[in-house]
Amino acid sequence: MGAWGAKLYENDTALDIKDRFADLGKGKTVQQITNELIDEYTGKLDDVYCAPVFWFALADTQWNLGRLLPEVREQALAWLDKGGDLAVWQEENPELAVTREKVLRKLQQKLNSPQPPEKKISQPRLYKCSWKIGDVFAYQFNSEYAKDNDFYQKYVYFVKVAENTWYPGHIVPIVYFYKKVDTVLSDITSLSNIDFIPQFYKPIAYKNNPGMKKQYLLTLLNTSSRAIPKNQLTFLGNIGNIKRIDNEDLNSYNVNWKRFETYMIDNFKAWF
Repeated sequence: MGAWGAKLYENDTALDIKDRFADLGKGKTVQQITNELIDEYTGKLDDVYCAPVFWFALADTQWNLGRLLPEVREQALAWLDKGGDLAVWQEENPELAVTREKVLRKLQQKLNSPQPPEKKISQPRLYKCSWKIGDVFAYQFNSEYAKDNDFYQKYVYFVKVAENTWYPGHIVPIVYFYKKVDTVLSDITSLSNIDFIPQFYKPIAYKNNPGMKKQYLLTLLNTSSRAIPKNQLTFLGNIGNIKRIDNEDLNSYNVNWKRFETYMIDNFKAWF
């Protein structure tokens, strides 16, 4: 699901659905966008992990735009009547399940109320990463999750190695992260002999699959420069073109800044 919280849009699926309605500003109709999304997610719409998230985000987004389709409202309310994904949250994170229950109750009330007038949709502004290939940054953790996991105010380091296009045309950076955690900020020369850390898969996955290529690439998803935590980033310099890792998995794992710290802390803990 790619969730980092219990609120409606604290997961990748819901954010993806919400972002897709920017296409209303490019001439597509609500029905066209909805049909495209259903086609893309069709294999997951019987899954109790994904289906409620899908229909809740779709219905809420359309309601907020004043364009809620009857069939979408029907699907969302049907899942709400069944409890949505609350049982999943109660099993996997009982503390956040309390928040999730309030979110779902509020959504049910919302979908049973008159929606606002149709809102005008403007053409989205596309983000283009200004970092150069070889730019190296330090990132300093400052979240509550970092405090709970002994990463608070510590530094990790990454280098931009490529770019990717993120829907509907944002240019976002692909990076390698150095396998290094500091309590005091290091300079760029200290990174020259440091390995990069794998992404997404934990060590056990490679132990159980010896021939599996390791995935090192991480795409930092972003739709606006305002979302970048600039106060936590320190530019260290540029090291030129990066020699790519031999025989790596060329797929890149995607993470957005909202859940960056949780994901990255968990990943570093797995590999140290």
